[in-house]
Formats: sequence, structure tokens, C-alpha cells
Amino acid sequence: MTEEILSEWPLAQNGVFILFLFCSFISMQLFGAGRKLLSSMLYSLFREKDRQSIFSETVDNELINKIFLCLQTVVLVSIIMYCTFAREWYLKFETVIQLFRLLGGTSLLIIVFLLYKFLSNIVISSIFFEQENVHLWNDNFFSIISLSGLILFIPALLMFYVPEAYYFCFYFSLAFFLFVEILTFYKIFVIFFHHKSVLLYFILYLCAQELVPLYLLYKALVHFYIFM
Repeated sequence: MTEEILSEWPLAQNGVFILFLFCSFISMQLFGAGRKLLSSMLYSLFREKDRQSIFSETVDNELINKIFLCLQTVVLVSIIMYCTFAREWYLKFETVIQLFRLLGGTSLLIIVFLLYKFLSNIVISSIFFEQENVHLWNDNFFSIISLSGLILFIPALLMFYVPEAYYFCFYFSLAFFLFVEILTFYKIFVIFFHHKSVLLYFILYLCAQELVPLYLLYKALVHFYIFM
């Protein structure tokens, strides 16, 4: 069994390399023809009103790039999750197909998680908040996800190919995920609750839209890896 697992590892490296190649192509496209898109996403995280920016024309024309950046984030987070579960639980795949089933299943769960957050945010925000704030939050939501793919590329690459760098990349990724959650909490408060003295509603909103979905995603990932 050990010899079979070792013989599959080069094939696994080649297959995952294609995923990283796909992600690097997306990043190069962004830093090449789409530099203004990067500036626009950074700009959107620091504005407090839903107003047209000097980058709005570029963003409207680069919606596909933003979708691909979100897909890149999903792929990289899936690789990080796989490396984490494999290292901490001593998991070993028997075939390359099994490895890609794990990565594909993890990606699918993350996509469902993101779609739930996006759709539920639209529904809840449209009912209880102004439409201007809803548009602003959606812009921030996609900007945070898109930029995460650029930052996590190197940690994911090292975690998969350089076992010696696992713990450094693991703690870096953990710190980054924590930073993303804090930034998300801050943006939600500033956009929806800054001028309202309803701290209890803010806490309930975080529980329903952030903490509970994250907990359910974690439980789904654990269940998925246990039975795979």
C-alpha cells in the first residue's frame, strides 16, 4: 500500500500544478490588463458610500475577471483545507482520483457557503436596509473574496509542495482568515449599523450571517473528510 501511495504522489503533484497554473494565469491577467480592477477593489474597501468611483468603468467591464478571482480563492482555500486535514489527521489518499474528489468536494462546500452568504445577505439587507447600502456591501463582499485569492496563492503553494513550510503557512493562513472575519465584521457595522443604536441586532446579524454559517461549513468539512 505504501508503494502504491508513493507512486501516485507525482501524478497528484502534476494535477495540482495545473490548478496552480490556472490560478497564476488569473493573477497575471489581473496585474497585466486589469490593474485598475485591483485598485478598484482596494478602493471599495475604504469608501463608506455607494458612489461611482474613477474605476467604475473598468469594474463594469471586468466582471468576468472578478468571478475568476473568486474561483481562484475557492481553489486555493480548498487546497489549504486539504493540506490541513491531511497533516493534522494523517490522511493519505490512495489514488489521484480520490485526492481530486476531496479537493472538488471541498470547493463545492465553499461555493455553497459563499452563495448562501451572498443570497441571504441580499434578501435580509433588501428588507431591513437601504438599497444603497446593499450595493455597497455586495461590492465589499466580492472585493474581499477576490483579493484573498491573491494573498493566499503563495501559502497554498508552499503548503502543498514544501512540507517544511507547513506550519508557517498554516499560521499565516489562520491569521489571514481571522483578519478577513474582523474586516467583514467591521464593514458590516460601518455599512449597516454605524448610525443605528441597535447593537443587539448587529450581534444577531453576525450570528445568523457569519458565525453560524462558518460553524456549519466546518462541520460539513469534517463530516466530508471523515467519510471520504
